[in-house]
Amino acid sequence: MKFKHNKVAYILLSLILIFSCKEKPKTYQGYSKQKDFYYKLISLGDETKKTDSSQCLLISASCKTLADSLFWDTKHNNNQSFFITKNSPVFLKSIYGFSVGDSLEYLFPTQRFFKEFYNSPIPFFCTKDSCVKFSIKIIRTLNTNQFKAFNDSLTTFINQQRDKEVVQIQDYVTKNCKLVNEFAANAFMEKTKITTLDSVKKGKKIKLFYKGYFLDGTLVDYTPNNWAFEFILGQEGQLIDGLQLALYKLKKGEKAKIILPSQLAFGEKGSSNGAVPPYTPLVYQIEIVDIN
Repeated sequence: MKFKHNKVAYILLSLILIFSCKEKPKTYQGYSKQKDFYYKLISLGDETKKTDSSQCLLISASCKTLADSLFWDTKHNNNQSFFITKNSPVFLKSIYGFSVGDSLEYLFPTQRFFKEFYNSPIPFFCTKDSCVKFSIKIIRTLNTNQFKAFNDSLTTFINQQRDKEVVQIQDYVTKNCKLVNEFAANAFMEKTKITTLDSVKKGKKIKLFYKGYFLDGTLVDYTPNNWAFEFILGQEGQLIDGLQLALYKLKKGEKAKIILPSQLAFGEKGSSNGAVPPYTPLVYQIEIVDIN
């Protein structure tokens, strides 16, 4: 009888230990934790239409700072279409299992967000934010054939945009440049000051002044207050791809005009702050101040 009581006590103790050691769900201001991000359900849609990873999900999306300042959304950025597929990043695929019409809000680590969505460093308006608010609504599901048809039409649209950029850039170069070199496809450089000093090399600390313009001459970006931009060339996320390529052609003290197609600038998404629209070629005025 004593043994039976001990056995029951042992079983009860074991159960208590098992349940007490289970990790409780972690939450933050109504958000639930999943791996290295948080999310919460904002509103419900059609609960009969559950999604799964065999489908492609058309969504509307928006990005905000922690202070709820909107800096990008699918509605106002050339009506961009945003899809989630089985090849999307893990944290986006977590939306599978929710229903068409459901709305969710995510908190993503800021550095990871800008690296994976824009391949860029954290912009000034998010430097003090630990997370970015990323809101999603599932609009509809597409099967494989429907998604392929959409991609085919999108490919046609992208090719049309690139052909349009070729004409725009060639027209700009003809009217505004004298001696240019094409250093990448539809990307041109005209040196306006030449030196025989040290060449720009990977791993060197570079100081430069820059101004960025649309092809019509509208100023969109520049080094503020006459402070040189300083960075290590080759480090990921420091510069857009076109400027990285162009700098290797320059020396200390040199100045250049650099004309870039959108695929070497801010691409099909445009800049994260909305200043540069999708599929927009740019012109940069660059001066290499120092190389260390």
